[in-house]
Amino acid sequence: MINTEDTPSIDLTDRAAFVIWTRDTVRFSDMDCYRHINNVATATYCETGRVEFAESLMPGSTSGKDAGWVILRLTVNFLAQAHYPGDVEIGTRVDRVGRSSCDIGQGLFKDGVCFATSEAVLVWMDLKDGGQPAPIPDALRARMLSNAAHAPTAPASN
Repeated sequence: MINTEDTPSIDLTDRAAFVIWTRDTVRFSDMDCYRHINNVATATYCETGRVEFAESLMPGSTSGKDAGWVILRLTVNFLAQAHYPGDVEIGTRVDRVGRSSCDIGQGLFKDGVCFATSEAVLVWMDLKDGGQPAPIPDALRARMLSNAAHAPTAPASN
């Protein structure tokens, strides 16, 4: 979760923190010279999860027509080594819904281990209006808030 000082953090390494799951395949080309999954592949797995997440909430929202999501910020935290071959499981959750943007958190798991987490800020853009930020449509906002409500919350702060 993208935190402010007074916001408790969500443990993105905990599989129970996620409602929506996506799977991707580790390709041979995803390795670096040390045989680890490389940083570019990790960002691509995050993208796979974001796109499937966005499409599950509003089909067509990543098509590049009319209006849809663009990424404003992506932060990736590398936590452990992960290797070829196999699959990556990507958990995605809504952490905040604003007027025209949202924050999402992701956990990337391979062989039962969380090897990376990600936080992203997505902005809803009206592509017919020159790519300006626009209010998130009400139906999409409702689906996002439902996802956030079904995802486990951070522990209460003391």
